[in-house]
Amino acid sequence: MKKLKNVWLFLSFILMVAGMASCSTDDPTGVEVSRNDIIGTWKVTANSWSDSEEDSGTNDHVGKTLSLQSNGTAVFMGGQYSWTLNEKEGILTLSGPDKLKITVTILSLVNDEIQAFYRSDFGNQMHEEKGNYTFKRV
Repeated sequence: MKKLKNVWLFLSFILMVAGMASCSTDDPTGVEVSRNDIIGTWKVTANSWSDSEEDSGTNDHVGKTLSLQSNGTAVFMGGQYSWTLNEKEGILTLSGPDKLKITVTILSLVNDEIQAFYRSDFGNQMHEEKGNYTFKRV
């Protein structure tokens, strides 16, 4: 009976490991950037997105600005956010009201232009958006 228990324990462990390995993300990897590199005002020059409700859009945010202040606050499309940056991984996190969290992965920063992938989690609403942005420093 003890051997049967060990077999079940081993099989459970294997299933748990396999399950965790299959939970990978398809989000791209960011580049290293510093706070000073991104502080300022940025204008959207291109964007595309889709959400968990199967809506999507292309270039509907062109011309909107993102303002990142040195005090850790940000303004984007009329919303007020606080922001943090993982400089090593190039991940900018915007936190807003009602548990809104926007994770922006900076894919490149060249000649005052940012290419980025983002994912928005709308907290308790079980709603998610993801897509790409191109920003140009204003």
